[in-house]
Amino acid sequence: MAEQILIVEDSATQAAALAALLEEHGYETAIARNGEQALQRAGSERFSLVLTDVLMPGISGYDVCKKLKSELGKSDLPVVLLTSLGDPLDILRGLECGADNYVTKPYDPARLLARVRSAIARGHTVEARDSRPVEISLLDTAFTITAGKEQILDLCISSYEDLVESSKAVRAGERRARFLADSAEKLASSLDPDEIMSSLAKLCVPVVADLSAVDMLTQDGSIERVEVSVADPGKASLADDLRLYPRSASEKSLVRKAMETGEPQLVREVTPAMLRELTQSPEHYRVLAELGVSSYMAIPLIARDRTIGVLLLAMLDSGRLYSQDDLTLAVDLARTASLSVDNATLYRQAQQATRARDDVLGIVSHDLRNPIHTIQMSASFLLETATSGLPTTKLTPQLGIIRRSAMRANTLIGDLLDVTRIEAGRLAVDASPHDAASLLDESMTDMMSIAAEKGVTLDFRWTGAPARVLADKGRVGQIFSNLVGNAVKFTPRGGNVSVSGQFAGSQARFVVKDAGPGISAEHMPHLFDRFWQVNRKTRQGAGLGLFIAKGIVEAHGGELQAESTPGEGSEFSFTLPGQLSA
Repeated sequence: MAEQILIVEDSATQAAALAALLEEHGYETAIARNGEQALQRAGSERFSLVLTDVLMPGISGYDVCKKLKSELGKSDLPVVLLTSLGDPLDILRGLECGADNYVTKPYDPARLLARVRSAIARGHTVEARDSRPVEISLLDTAFTITAGKEQILDLCISSYEDLVESSKAVRAGERRARFLADSAEKLASSLDPDEIMSSLAKLCVPVVADLSAVDMLTQDGSIERVEVSVADPGKASLADDLRLYPRSASEKSLVRKAMETGEPQLVREVTPAMLRELTQSPEHYRVLAELGVSSYMAIPLIARDRTIGVLLLAMLDSGRLYSQDDLTLAVDLARTASLSVDNATLYRQAQQATRARDDVLGIVSHDLRNPIHTIQMSASFLLETATSGLPTTKLTPQLGIIRRSAMRANTLIGDLLDVTRIEAGRLAVDASPHDAASLLDESMTDMMSIAAEKGVTLDFRWTGAPARVLADKGRVGQIFSNLVGNAVKFTPRGGNVSVSGQFAGSQARFVVKDAGPGISAEHMPHLFDRFWQVNRKTRQGAGLGLFIAKGIVEAHGGELQAESTPGEGSEFSFTLPGQLSA
């Protein structure tokens, strides 16, 4: 017959949790919500043990125990106290009321079950207790101890166990704090994000993991494995193989879940079935199986509320399994690493901003010096001409030079102002309806003379049904000026540049094709960067045209794209919102 245990607990949630734990291990339970109910039920029913909370409204757990032992004559009924108190006097209060043992809250299930079993077993074997009172004093407080020797011994042993566990917890806490402090110092010593992530993986082994890896989220949303570290040198080659599978768990398991939720993930025991879910090929499964992954954690790396990567930690065949304490330590370490990476990234951005500022100063000083110098020379010539009495017809060419030079300087200043507006998100467009074909024709009329001067044929046409676009006419002309100007610039003499437009869906699409040398794949990602040029030595412009064109297109709600094949020319296309003409 199962042992009957009376649970005395005013919290319904905690009472239910205790009952579930005890019933899971073969005990039958009854619940009393206060001391009065406990005394009533204990007086009329038979129980093998009373498990009572100490702090309750009305009658306390101490009083319940005392009344059971003395007033109800149940001195042989074991009583175990549940207490969250940590005062040494609490133990003597338990002995004073006749308690057989105690368990501190929050309780460890295994320790609670062990003390329950011990108390019940002692209740079955002890026929009579020596209840002669003993007067003692501790910390200026007097106690009358009625507990028997067995009870005193049980409480003393339990107190010693708790003291040992507390001491272990304190030492473990000190080790964790020291590890985190040392790690923070190491991670903060570098201003290179990649070096920080590499250090993070190595710091985790062997203190936190037998195997660690760091996966970083790239700009295109894919996951890149930047570092893998393993404690066992004999498994180094297997660990290196994991670099081939940076997305193994990410697509359908812990890494992806950690990235999407921003919450740490813990698998205490990895089964073969789970291991198969973490793999994307039989070869990958073989690598993880030979490594002997037994326990696993995925900790998101979060900087300023943005997930930048995931720290992967695994126990192999060392026999260790992860616990909640390990998870807490890993989260603290990941937070420190994320902060270090964020600081390093901000430093890098500050350095880039400084270099960009220097680039601006260099470009402005270089590109403004020529027109200003030309204006100065022409003005000097005009001054000499005016004072020498030469005919005024001599002045006209020089005035034209001054005008063109001033326009060049004004254009550069306008470009720099546009860059500032685009980066601040303040580029304004005054959009109004325009016929798309007319807009194309007018823009190309301005470009014909430039193409003719270069000896390049410029073809342009609108194809398909008539349409109207919502656009800023002046800004669209600026887009064509940049795109067609570049196409003419890079197309050799005798070559052809074509510009076409057509309506599709809910937008007009314009395409500029040239017959130039094309752009290599390595340069394509930088096409729309400010101040960027394929060949900086030739300095063909300030490197702002495509950056500004992209900003103007996006301000209209459109998209600017580029395609190129080296040796076959380039194609730039952009869209503008609109509709078919009625």
